[in-house]
Amino acid sequence: MGPYIIRRLIYTIVIAWGVVTITFILLRISPGSPVDKYVANIAARGQDINQVTAAIEARYGLDKPLHQQYFDYLGNLVQGNWGWSLSTSMPVTKLLQKHWIYSFQLILLSFLFASTLGILLGIYSAVRQHTKIDYIATFFSFVGISTPTFWLGVMLILLFSVKLAWFKTYYDTGLPIFSLANLKALILPVATLGTGMVAGYSRYTRSSILDNLRKEFVRTARAKGLDEKTVLFRHVFRNAMLPIITIVMFDLGSIVFGGAYFTEIIFGIPGLGQVSFNAVFANDYAVVVAVTLIGAFIILLTNLATDIIYTWVDPRIRY
Repeated sequence: MGPYIIRRLIYTIVIAWGVVTITFILLRISPGSPVDKYVANIAARGQDINQVTAAIEARYGLDKPLHQQYFDYLGNLVQGNWGWSLSTSMPVTKLLQKHWIYSFQLILLSFLFASTLGILLGIYSAVRQHTKIDYIATFFSFVGISTPTFWLGVMLILLFSVKLAWFKTYYDTGLPIFSLANLKALILPVATLGTGMVAGYSRYTRSSILDNLRKEFVRTARAKGLDEKTVLFRHVFRNAMLPIITIVMFDLGSIVFGGAYFTEIIFGIPGLGQVSFNAVFANDYAVVVAVTLIGAFIILLTNLATDIIYTWVDPRIRY
């Protein structure tokens, strides 16, 4: 297992380098420049645009050839210097340190909410197959899977914030992170991000449980006189965990670049999604590359963690 993990970490570094390279080049060849917003302010004051633009580009190395900018950026990145954010006038590392906690709490709470409720609902639905509870759970699962995250967020705001006034329409950044008030403020964002995942987890869990309930080892376990709870949780659920782990860990990596970004924008949560969204429109190269690199690392490490968990759940799996 050790050599396998080392190989995967080497692959992770290589893939991350590829992500940085592609993102860097695409940003540089795209229309616009990080100095555009400065140029607009300068033009409004009647100053010489060309002279100030040249000075800003020279200060941040944007006047150098593309390959020179690329190697300079890689050299700084290796040394821990992620660059300077022109849109916020601060180092990228400080910008990320300021905003990462908002994304982390949203993703963590949504993941815990969705995985716990979805798996339990899937188990109960499988055990109570073809009952009213099973049909209701199946119906709402299909609805949850089909509902777009951004639409659900807007509807929840209209109902619970505008109509009922139970929650604020916008996330309050002044609340302490570790407080009940902050947890209350995150109820709607977590419900928005987690609803689709709950639906997916319940369907996968139900299908996997039902598939394993029909296998021979279940009949053998029951023939030995084991009670249904022991058969379900010690034998059936453990064998059904592999496909469940796959979809759960896949979602954990994908929501970093997916629903979490939309949710942060809808509810005004100043996380990395909000930061990268603003950076894209401001052509803030350093911020976009940094957030993309972080997301790529999370996805790659999540895939590695999935493979390691496989060997713990099923000792027959070896790499």
